[in-house]
Amino acid sequence: MSQLNGKRAHTTVHNEKNIDLDRLASVGQIAAGIAHEVRNPLTAVKGFLQLLSEESPHEYLDLAREELENALGTMQNLLHVSKPNLENESYVSINLTSELKALLYLFQDQTYRVNLQTHFTNESVKIVGKKNQLKKAFFNLLKNAFEAIPGEGTITIKLSKSEDWVTLYITDTGVGIPEELLDQIGTPFFTSKSDGTGMGLTQVFSTIHEHGGEIEVNSQVDVGTTFTITPIHKTRW
Repeated sequence: MSQLNGKRAHTTVHNEKNIDLDRLASVGQIAAGIAHEVRNPLTAVKGFLQLLSEESPHEYLDLAREELENALGTMQNLLHVSKPNLENESYVSINLTSELKALLYLFQDQTYRVNLQTHFTNESVKIVGKKNQLKKAFFNLLKNAFEAIPGEGTITIKLSKSEDWVTLYITDTGVGIPEELLDQIGTPFFTSKSDGTGMGLTQVFSTIHEHGGEIEVNSQVDVGTTFTITPIHKTRW
């Protein structure tokens, strides 16, 4: 795994993560309530626009419908991460290396500008968790890493295993995150991207915490960012 040089901004979610869980839960409950209230009238407007489009087609109506679809998608994502337990997904055995390789394949169109380096010390290591939720979390982390690199750069994925622990590192050589913003990572609607919503990392934090994992973020502006995910025990996470 490549190391970040110089002084690094640093934030860690340790066993005190209950504080962060409470924060996410509180913000999530408020946001979910707002999402419910906003989604219903947006759905009604979408229906009326559909009727208008059928009676009098117009490109502006099509644009309005597309924007409404984006807004409804955001509302749905918010409801999903606010109430992750609504998905009654079972815990199963997961080959972490295989899943990560499959996810990386989805970003093949980016490899012309981003060099991918993978270091998997034990490709047979397995964890236990909610497979779809974890895959979505890892996808969001990888997507975030690619988007953090505006031009050419490198993303390094390292998976290491000790007797009782499995640790995943995802490092990018992107724009980095200012130190004063690190403690806001994972909060719904917080993002350092001009066109982002912040919901991707909110889903990551919610899912990892639900699985008893810990997240550490190291970042330096114009150098890059490393997300380190450490589960409590490989047979539980």
